[in-house]
Amino acid sequence: MTARSRLADRQGFDVWGFLLFSHGWTWLWWSVPILAGWHVFELPGLVFLIVGGLGVTIGGVVTAWLVGGRTGLSDLGRRLVEIRRIPIRWAVVMVALWPTLTLVGAATAVVVDGANQPVSAAPLLDLLGDPVALAGTLLVIFVLGPFHEEIGWRGYWLDRLQRRWSALTASLVVGVAWAAWHAPLFLMVGYFSSWDFSPDPSLFAFNVLVGAILYTWLYNNANRSVLAAILFHFVGNATGQLLELSQTADFYQTMATTGLVLVVVVLWGATDLRRDGERPLAPY
Repeated sequence: MTARSRLADRQGFDVWGFLLFSHGWTWLWWSVPILAGWHVFELPGLVFLIVGGLGVTIGGVVTAWLVGGRTGLSDLGRRLVEIRRIPIRWAVVMVALWPTLTLVGAATAVVVDGANQPVSAAPLLDLLGDPVALAGTLLVIFVLGPFHEEIGWRGYWLDRLQRRWSALTASLVVGVAWAAWHAPLFLMVGYFSSWDFSPDPSLFAFNVLVGAILYTWLYNNANRSVLAAILFHFVGNATGQLLELSQTADFYQTMATTGLVLVVVVLWGATDLRRDGERPLAPY
């Protein structure tokens, strides 16, 4: 551990300093279109939406450099690109978990409530007929959340939190901050309406909080791979966009996810959420 890192640990800057960028930067930029009443997918609102959303990315990169210097940035960069970090079994979890939970929610709605159409694949089927539109949609989904957010949440912050607390506690701290970071989106003109859905804020926050535990579970077992977290985030967002659940099926999916989290915590333990019991720590 370098002198710089020891100072950051002692003063807590490695934890709260990240929030200055992630939330301070984002909320400052996002407050402008909210107060002005601009549509966020039209100019000039779009500029503030995009630039503001970079707060988590900036927080991850800048704080990694302030705390760890070149070592911190190098470590972050490697974990962004090294595919070999991800064990095959965890790659399967990364790709299949969110679609599976979606189907479980839909199937439960059929069995319990006799729902006729608990899930609709209409958005996906429409895009399959237009490869360019499909690629564009997937690119937007990737850029608007998974890539830039995970550089901060899991790429930097989760490691620092796990130095202080158990994996479960660190996950809940990330989950609360993550949900709060998204809060201004519910006040923006045109954000959720442009995606043809408007989630309930309380349910959204709960899903983020519960989901954060699964992200830690995957991240810790994928050798701190930021790439794994990004792809996991991407599959989750894409599944939600392209497969539309009914309100009842969505509720059952939330219950299934919560049940899975409880199983994960019981089987792997709240301390590390890791098979071998070895706590993964940043090298700085």
